[in-house]
Amino acid sequence: MKPFHPQGLPILFAGLLLLSACSVTLQVPLPDQSFQAGALPGTQGRILYPQKAVTFAPPLVSPKAVAITGTLEANQSLNATLSFYARLLDPASDPSCLDLNPYGIQAYACPIGPNDEKAGEAQFANAQSAALSLGGKNLTQGIAQGQFWLGLEVQGLPASLVTFTLKNLKAIVTVGL
Repeated sequence: MKPFHPQGLPILFAGLLLLSACSVTLQVPLPDQSFQAGALPGTQGRILYPQKAVTFAPPLVSPKAVAITGTLEANQSLNATLSFYARLLDPASDPSCLDLNPYGIQAYACPIGPNDEKAGEAQFANAQSAALSLGGKNLTQGIAQGQFWLGLEVQGLPASLVTFTLKNLKAIVTVGL
């Protein structure tokens, strides 16, 4: 075993500094999005996805990690924890998803499957707004391609329709090594 030489420390620190400089964090603003959700017969335990994907200009480089922050607002006070899921596959092309257009809702109710990844939660405590923090592999791939579907687990919602608005969404994207 070779003895340790302190004069090698500057080279080691320079190498570590170079590696840390290879990762860059940037912000990608995402558009606000509104959708309606409610517990309809046969939708309990399903994920409610809007018909339209969240779309935006993707970053010029592929992200290695993504965290999305923002606010979820409801048109009425809620006391619930809502789970969010992300998918890359259009729910319209998924035969296991139920089209809710006949019920007056422009959305699909999909059972949790291999295309769905839990991305995070929003906790309402007798309030109309909650902080939102999301992440995961599907969101990272969705940011890279400029499109993903963000869905809400229907469980725990009132039977009446609730209008949700995702506001001030920002994707914090890490690119590099």
